[in-house]
Amino acid sequence: MWISRNDKKSSFINILNSLKGQVLIVRGARQVGKTSFVLNILDGLKEYPQVSINCLYATSRKILGRNYLGRDFLGASPDGTDLLKNLEQLFSQTPNNHKPVLVFIDEVDRHPKILEAIQLLAEFSPDIKFILTGSNLENITVKNAATGRKHFFDLYPISFLDFLNASGSEQEKAYLHSLTFGGNQQTDFFHNKLMELVKTYVRLGGMPTIIAAYLEERLKEIPEIVKDLTFSIEENVKAVLGEKSKLYEYEDVLRKLAILSLNTLKYTNLQVQHAGQAEAKRLVNKTVGARVAHKIRLLRTERDLSKYILFDSGIANYLLNGSDLLNYRIHPEHLAIMLETFVGNEIISQLVTRDDLFYWKSGNRAGLEFVVRSPKFSGIDVKSSTGKNFSLMSFAILETQADLLIKVGATKMFYHSDYQASLPNDPRKRQISFLQIPHYLVCRLIEFLQ
Repeated sequence: MWISRNDKKSSFINILNSLKGQVLIVRGARQVGKTSFVLNILDGLKEYPQVSINCLYATSRKILGRNYLGRDFLGASPDGTDLLKNLEQLFSQTPNNHKPVLVFIDEVDRHPKILEAIQLLAEFSPDIKFILTGSNLENITVKNAATGRKHFFDLYPISFLDFLNASGSEQEKAYLHSLTFGGNQQTDFFHNKLMELVKTYVRLGGMPTIIAAYLEERLKEIPEIVKDLTFSIEENVKAVLGEKSKLYEYEDVLRKLAILSLNTLKYTNLQVQHAGQAEAKRLVNKTVGARVAHKIRLLRTERDLSKYILFDSGIANYLLNGSDLLNYRIHPEHLAIMLETFVGNEIISQLVTRDDLFYWKSGNRAGLEFVVRSPKFSGIDVKSSTGKNFSLMSFAILETQADLLIKVGATKMFYHSDYQASLPNDPRKRQISFLQIPHYLVCRLIEFLQ
């Protein structure tokens, strides 16, 4: 089944139409749905002349009913002149309807030479719109970076809101969007229904094939699907290591990253025989480059004390608990990892860049899972249920420029504009805004901050 991402789709089309001197590059982890997303948009733009190229294949072929050109159409010239000549010839007999040609080039990481041609291709953006996709684009070194010629569009797994849309939970979605500060719209009935839905989503994650299997009630297929997905993703990461990948051939790297995601990563925990810290660090950087993990930097430090979360809570669930995503009992520590993964990814999908998300620690062992600097300087504490506010209080007292404390948990929404932050045995006190939201409202967090 097709799972639409309506907000992402409209944003993509707006960017595509407004390209000036740039090539549009779609980034995202393997199997996150980049190709299907672009093809669905192209199917809705039939009035535009179009061509699809798949760099995985040397020559033309038909895939799932769609005709693709192969690498030979790109030509041998590294600056892209052969490609432009072939396009000119291909569309020379096409009636001029004043619409630019849409050129979709898939699996670009399999043919990095095309990235060397971006400087020239971008110059033709009024007449030819180039759309490039690939799962390892950030791990490819090119001679001509042409940074200003690239417009990046990040595609993440299916969001919780898109999951609600696809599952037909219209009343729950309407309730979720109706909630406002100080409003009295909250009810136990809809709160409990949404908590059950978000628990299901956290277990499944947002990979399109898994969500589709769930919604089509093909539950027995999910274990095999998630196993194959994870294998494909991990092999994609190791592929960029070349010969060094043999050092990690039998290592479950993603599982280790998931287990270690609650705190600052120590590279010694990822070392294997004959591979030192430098190679472990390279592996992590390549994992981030493949967008399989997100690097969350520690606020206010010049040292690399980052932590890393996986890109999808369902993949984390499989790595931590096994293939029966919906039924296995989850250890409380693993649930904390999954919820942090879910919240982090929901926030990242709302930010301009994933580099805008941080985490925070103090010297007294207090810590917050996430911090955002804009539109409000906010500390975010993620709880499985309710929990104490010690870390939020420490953040309020120590970060005097902070605007807002945010507690994400299992309770209903609550907002206090003049909350008094204090700590035991500490004379300092401070008034600060405090926002408490249930897990399912994280999808509106940046909207609330604005």
